[in-house]
Amino acid sequence: MFALRAVLLLALASTAIAQEAVPPTPTAVPAPAPVGPAAVWSPASTFLPSMHKACDKRPAGRFGECFVSQMAKAGASGPALDFARRTGNQGYLREFRDTGKVDVAYAEYPFRANQNQVCLLVNGEPSMIDVDDLSLIRADALADNAAYASLVKRFPNLATFPGIRFGVTAPGAANLKNGGQRFVLDFQLKDGCRACVVVGSMRVSYDFDVNGKFIETKVGPVRARR
Repeated sequence: MFALRAVLLLALASTAIAQEAVPPTPTAVPAPAPVGPAAVWSPASTFLPSMHKACDKRPAGRFGECFVSQMAKAGASGPALDFARRTGNQGYLREFRDTGKVDVAYAEYPFRANQNQVCLLVNGEPSMIDVDDLSLIRADALADNAAYASLVKRFPNLATFPGIRFGVTAPGAANLKNGGQRFVLDFQLKDGCRACVVVGSMRVSYDFDVNGKFIETKVGPVRARR
């Protein structure tokens, strides 16, 4: 009897340990709603002054929240508010361009000191990509580009800045033979700072597969201007 009780207790203990070892089932995170024309918002000329009046005295961490709440009071639609929240409460969608599986969203970030017009690739995977996120451009691809390497030798402080980020050709969009998509953007290469002289240009392509999943960037032609 004692031996049987010991076996039963051991079995119960083993079951409890096994149950504790099973990790909890992760809660599925719903995919964000696709960005579309309904998210475009054109604020009245009076919006920014009235928004600043309402929000400027808020703590720094609450300013963006206030900005979006003022958008709502100004009549922005639900999709427009959702888009603003996805930018971290920093901007709004001023124009949408349907290019297929992955689309182009032109956003306005009114509080930035520089580069207020932002170009985003949306509705793919990831759901939102800032084309000017320089971490997406591989360092080895730059190092392997002879023209870029030559510019760096001439201008050791060479810095990359966005080119034109609006209009039907910026970025250029094309379908690939494999069913994927490619977006091509131009960058300015300057001698050290935003206000410094432009010494060259660089073209970078952003490739997506047939399902809209981001694959990689490719460094295209690099040209010196002087």
